[in-house]
Amino acid sequence: MSSGRKCIIKHTLTRFFDGPAEATSDILKPVQIVWHALWTFQLFPSTVCCVKRHRLQPFHRIQKWTASGFIDISLQTLGLSVQLNHSTVFCKNPIPCHASMLVLHTNGIHSVNILYCGCARAIPSHLQLLRQGLYPASQLSVKTVAMFELLRHLHMLALTTKASTYNFYRCLEKLTTNLGINPPKSCYRPLFRIILQWRHLQMLKWAGRGHDVTGVAGTLPGELALKCPSCPHPGINLPDNWAMVPDSMKFLYAMIICMDANFHMKNQLISNYSQDPGLGIGWAYMVPREKYEAYVLSRANDEDISTCVGFQALAKANTKFSVGLRYTGLSLTVCRRSEMIFPVGVGNLQKGERYANMDYIFGMILQAIAISMVLISYDICCQWFINLFKRIENDWPPEIKPPANIHLAPAIPKLHEPIHTQENHQVYSLNFIPGVGLSDCECPERVWTPHNPLANATKTQGPSSRQDTLNNHFGFWNWLKYVNLGTTLLRRYKTTVAERNIQTEGHRGLSHSLDVELVEKWEQMCMDWESDVFPKKAKNPYHLPDNSLTEAQVKKELSDEEAEFLAAGGAFPHATTASKFISLGLELEEAHNGVHSTIHQAGSLTEQRNVLSSRIRAWEQLLPVYMPGILQYQLDYPLPSTSTNAEDTILWLP
Repeated sequence: MSSGRKCIIKHTLTRFFDGPAEATSDILKPVQIVWHALWTFQLFPSTVCCVKRHRLQPFHRIQKWTASGFIDISLQTLGLSVQLNHSTVFCKNPIPCHASMLVLHTNGIHSVNILYCGCARAIPSHLQLLRQGLYPASQLSVKTVAMFELLRHLHMLALTTKASTYNFYRCLEKLTTNLGINPPKSCYRPLFRIILQWRHLQMLKWAGRGHDVTGVAGTLPGELALKCPSCPHPGINLPDNWAMVPDSMKFLYAMIICMDANFHMKNQLISNYSQDPGLGIGWAYMVPREKYEAYVLSRANDEDISTCVGFQALAKANTKFSVGLRYTGLSLTVCRRSEMIFPVGVGNLQKGERYANMDYIFGMILQAIAISMVLISYDICCQWFINLFKRIENDWPPEIKPPANIHLAPAIPKLHEPIHTQENHQVYSLNFIPGVGLSDCECPERVWTPHNPLANATKTQGPSSRQDTLNNHFGFWNWLKYVNLGTTLLRRYKTTVAERNIQTEGHRGLSHSLDVELVEKWEQMCMDWESDVFPKKAKNPYHLPDNSLTEAQVKKELSDEEAEFLAAGGAFPHATTASKFISLGLELEEAHNGVHSTIHQAGSLTEQRNVLSSRIRAWEQLLPVYMPGILQYQLDYPLPSTSTNAEDTILWLP
């Protein structure tokens, strides 16, 4: 181990030249240059050799040998120049770049002498830079450029890790010099502008806008978004007779839209739309701003009343903290099938989760739908949906009103539904809606989870820069869902087939055990209720009156009975009454199971067992009082003792 460690240290030091292995050799001379590359390093006997070798590799890190050791030195200092617009280094009329030109590369920030071509047929200087793989931060007097390689690296790093441009730039600074001495001039703002433009151009390229005769200016709202391939689109992925299928199969061609809001994605009052107009507002996933905000402002005085017990606190909390914020969060619409975000299906929340915000975004989604059946899943759908058609008729602007023949049905995601008031709430339960299968409709939560880390990066951005950034990240989410759709469908298919077989056999077995006429009556009741449109007026077969008693209510009734017994002159055989005896047994059973569930926590297991053993001994002393036959039963039918642990002791509950 010692020899291996020494070997690694020796070659590591040699590789990075913290001290040359041949420091005392005559081979190293004061003029020698060292080039560090990814796989190797190279010694150059002269400056001329080093410059010649790096004409096509001007961004390598080099060091120069002096009497005291190696020092960092730039290729610019050695006299290297990069000639643009020529395949060779020769140009008849070279034009020097700005004296302070900085190039951002993956290995740091470089000062480079760049020569533009000034020949008669030369293209503009900014195009010369672009052809060389250098993206200029400005178009007139270029002082900062970024390598395409760096932009691709930063772009993918941000999409996959949600890292901010600021943190990435700090990394570049530390790669350039980690001593804090003579740091390079800050290029963060130029890099931020460049990456915003780069992301926007990539989205335009991916959407094929260069092949459209109208170009970028002809881009329509939502056209840069990657659309869901599993949503029903007549003429694209539906059969010709899709509208003629029987009612029992229409669920195949229904849209399932999931909506939700997120209050992590805030935006502070920094900059404004005049200073930060954006590059493609409304072209991808964020809803077009002007009409959306005008409608929300027109409904500012609406009172969104919620009578749902489970969400009263949430409705109050959403609007508390908006001081200093332009937006308090985001609202989102997602396709249930693929979990892809809808084009123009994301909007800013000005002050809490208002009906007006959700209405407009939902209306924008309906404009792209050519089918008539839509299921809406929303965590407060029981409140939002009640007066939806009244708001559509009276309040919605013409550009978002749906067609008259559309059929809308409400639902609540499975995780959120139990929180609501349960009285006749089955109409919103996905467990009782035909055609949704195993859908939980919690896909907005799965979208928010990986995007919440973006909150810190976008909170302090300008309003349009934030929207451009979010559009790019939402596009990456859709792309991942798109390319993994085959794997997702296969996994769902295997799960669904197995679950279908279990449920089919269970239903068949239950039906065979019941009277045939009763089964037919129940099935007809279920079909009548399922076929009824919202609001359902048919008898609800799933509604069960809540006649159950809580543990506290049972204890209260037993205590009242004991009080009446004492008032009538009765006496108890023991200070621990019968009701307390039963209550003690139930508590012991719960503690009994608790020790089993925490058995992996060995540190406190012994202490838990000791406490439980003491309580069991006290319980056993009461058994002869309230269960006098138990002792004789234990003698007649003794049980083999397999364990002495407290959690394995039989409690003999009455």
